[in-house]
Amino acid sequence: MAAVDAVILSHQHWDHWHGPSLRKYFVGKPVLIPDEPALRSGRDPRTIGLRDVRRVPHGKCITIGSLRITLYQFGRYVNDAAIVVEGDGVTLLNANDAKIAGWPLRHLLARHGPIDFAFRSHSSANARVCWRLEGDTAYVVDDQAHYKRSFAQFMDAVKPRHAVPFASNHCHLHDDVFAFNEMVATPLELREHVNTLSLRPWALTVMLPGSHWQGTGGQAGRFALAPETPYDDKQQTLLAYRTEQAPALERNRLQENAVVVGDALLGRFLDYFRAPGCRPPVPLGVLKLVLRWPDGRRQAHAINIDHATVTPAQNAAGAEPGLPMLEMPAIVFRDAVVKNMFGHAGISKRCAFVASNHDDLRRLGAIVTHLDRHELGLYPVSWRYRSRLVLTYVRRWRELVVYAQALSLLKVRKLPIWLVEEAILKRSAR
Repeated sequence: MAAVDAVILSHQHWDHWHGPSLRKYFVGKPVLIPDEPALRSGRDPRTIGLRDVRRVPHGKCITIGSLRITLYQFGRYVNDAAIVVEGDGVTLLNANDAKIAGWPLRHLLARHGPIDFAFRSHSSANARVCWRLEGDTAYVVDDQAHYKRSFAQFMDAVKPRHAVPFASNHCHLHDDVFAFNEMVATPLELREHVNTLSLRPWALTVMLPGSHWQGTGGQAGRFALAPETPYDDKQQTLLAYRTEQAPALERNRLQENAVVVGDALLGRFLDYFRAPGCRPPVPLGVLKLVLRWPDGRRQAHAINIDHATVTPAQNAAGAEPGLPMLEMPAIVFRDAVVKNMFGHAGISKRCAFVASNHDDLRRLGAIVTHLDRHELGLYPVSWRYRSRLVLTYVRRWRELVVYAQALSLLKVRKLPIWLVEEAILKRSAR
């Protein structure tokens, strides 16, 4: 395929792009973003100097050079997008971690199939593993194998020539999160899973960083695959990499210890609940906010969300009845407040969401959901957003059918959210 002098920011997730790299390579060049209802995805690139930001409507093909590019948004609040790139007789589908399924996926395939390469994530990037219900060992927050199953089910629906594990080749080096490396589903583990399945109408191709393929439509093409030796002893590779990065980790530790959380920052946090148009629709009660520093300091606050007050809390050790706990590093709290990115604070996996009973757990979930929606641009509530939402679903109406299916699976069959995705993907492959 020809080189493209542009960048596509296909996700409303800001952890999917790196500001310094974009400033270095793409200032003055076109930036394509999905035309989703919230407007933050357009504002943020401009704040780092990217001026030529172009919104692409759902399902509309645009041409850049010799390539045709189509974005398909999907997601009720978090508007991810799958990207179809066509050129030189080759069709690529980059689903990344967009959960497109059901009728919208079938519509995409009817327009662009057959697909030569399909790229999709294959491991967890969410904060579910950071949630705890104290005293309940049966409380299940996630299923590691789900990501491998859903990858295979997605490819069963797409039937590409080559299915490529993508966007999940991450590792955790900080002491707070190093243990979470056990939760990562590696591309090689995914391959082992696929090999246990019956014959599929697609081929899994593991392309680790440094791999590439060269060819054109109608040709088999040629792969040059990077070696898989880092996975021969994954734990040793991680330990060696952590040692290599020790100076950077130490600089980060010193930076974290210098963070100060004062009344002004706590007041800005309360603004997410008390500012005009930002008040929660239901009472959320009191939250225990525990901040920690690498040198062992801990600072606990009782946040009365309904009255927008903050007082010192006596116990910084855990949740209490009527007082669910959000624990996080002080630097993560500061950045989340200043940048309005609490949803991504959880994705760092350095946070703990803890409750002592199911009622407190539900209330903690409502608090976190409110912060997530604030980050996504749903607050302050505006008629402008609502009108854009309606107009968006004029083009994305097939998605509403998927939501109806998901609601039935959640409420009637009582499936966990990750199994809802699998059930809809299975229907997509029929």
